[in-house]
Amino acid sequence: MNVLTKDIRAYIILTALVICGLACSIVTAPKVVHWGINFPFSNLVFSIFTYPIVDCICELWGKKAARQTVLIGLGSQLLISLLIYFSIVIPHADYWTLQTEYQTILSVSGLVVLSSLLAFGISQLLDIFIYQRIKEACAGKWLWLRSNTSIFLGQIVDSSIFVLLVFHASDHKFNILLGSIIVKIVLAILMTPVIYCIVLFVNHYLEGNTLAFKGK
Repeated sequence: MNVLTKDIRAYIILTALVICGLACSIVTAPKVVHWGINFPFSNLVFSIFTYPIVDCICELWGKKAARQTVLIGLGSQLLISLLIYFSIVIPHADYWTLQTEYQTILSVSGLVVLSSLLAFGISQLLDIFIYQRIKEACAGKWLWLRSNTSIFLGQIVDSSIFVLLVFHASDHKFNILLGSIIVKIVLAILMTPVIYCIVLFVNHYLEGNTLAFKGK
């Protein structure tokens, strides 16, 4: 018996990608990458698995479904952070000698978690708002314009909140912020064909079925 309809199945898969991106970002956020410019590794994850995917959901099912995905993602990110913290503080076996390394690698400060939740929540809601306004103004045309514009502005807000909070004591915070914005804008442009492919593929997969989550 087929319990899930096609539109619900597609929505779940895309939302799962967003959750995976957020889960990965919790662990990888503190690492600063140097590729000519400096930026947190989590920028790569966000630029591929969150903003473009949420825009696809907004395009396919409307802003209500996109906001729902953001709220699910935020809740999942908070739960994952709590589970990681619990795994660190719970007593370990005497013969297990990797507690220090485990804690060093997986420890996520409350500041990182709070900053990530604030940055993602605020910037994604802004992204969805801008995306929908441009879509309405353009009568559903020019997907590339609304996607890139909303992602650019959303990513700038996200980076500004996250970097200035997490790296507030670092002398390199503005350097990291600039690197974050640059890499996110570049990746957003590179992800534009992927957004088109996802939207076209899902529309073809749904074959014109009525979308249960459709809403403005």
